[in-house]
Amino acid sequence: MMSQEQLRKKDNFRSVEQASTVPFLDASAFAESAEISNKLPFKRRQLEAITLNDWLKDYRTNEQLQNLFVNMDIAMKYIHDQGYYISSFALDRIALLNQSVRQIQFQELAPLPYDILQQKKVVRDNIFMASILHLGLYAKCLQHFTMNTIPAIKDNFQQFVIFLPPEDVPYYSGIIEKGASVYYSEYVGERKKRDLQNLEKAVSPNDGAGRGKSLVKTTGTNYTAENFLPHNEEANKIIYAGLARKEAAFARALIYPILVFVLGFVVLFLAYLFRR
Repeated sequence: MMSQEQLRKKDNFRSVEQASTVPFLDASAFAESAEISNKLPFKRRQLEAITLNDWLKDYRTNEQLQNLFVNMDIAMKYIHDQGYYISSFALDRIALLNQSVRQIQFQELAPLPYDILQQKKVVRDNIFMASILHLGLYAKCLQHFTMNTIPAIKDNFQQFVIFLPPEDVPYYSGIIEKGASVYYSEYVGERKKRDLQNLEKAVSPNDGAGRGKSLVKTTGTNYTAENFLPHNEEANKIIYAGLARKEAAFARALIYPILVFVLGFVVLFLAYLFRR
């Protein structure tokens, strides 16, 4: 485990060039990897992409990293909702299409296992691995993170706190130290909502009644955590359009054997009746 003094000496993000592939960030494979096509799913005039590895070669502030991580998490949640998980978080297997942090393409995916308990475990592992990736990039020492160092990272998490945005420390502590399973984007949305509500209370006496303009909707539908997050649904539908097609193909592949079995049963039953 590196000392804090050694970690501080990593003064820029060029150090990630040494680790374009991070071994421990390959999640446990419950099924063979289903790699997404490298063909970019946007119009020709829009075709432009950069790997996360290359994007990090320029200096990035914590605010820029936070924005990146929120959008990566939204894409990951979308992938999970489609029945897949991320089988590799390697920096050269994640692309920013059109160099936009709101168009994240994870290039190596695999189907979630059929068992519900196993699904939850894989999703939790994905969230954990994403948090470890965040931690390594904040601390500028991702190249030193391996499967063998994960226990030490968990046991010595408090040594990394100095590198994290203070407002996000509770989240990473919950994920890495305590094994929670919460999406980072959901945490950020709830935190921003709570901050705005606290500001409302501070500037509006009597819980918003009286003078002062309300900052939070008090009539109709109140703000939700989603109101404070990027809305990348359409971009993710385009980027991961192949997932829906694969899911449909799987459904058809499952239905055909069932139909054959039912028809066979019907034929045997009719044959039995006629023999009588």
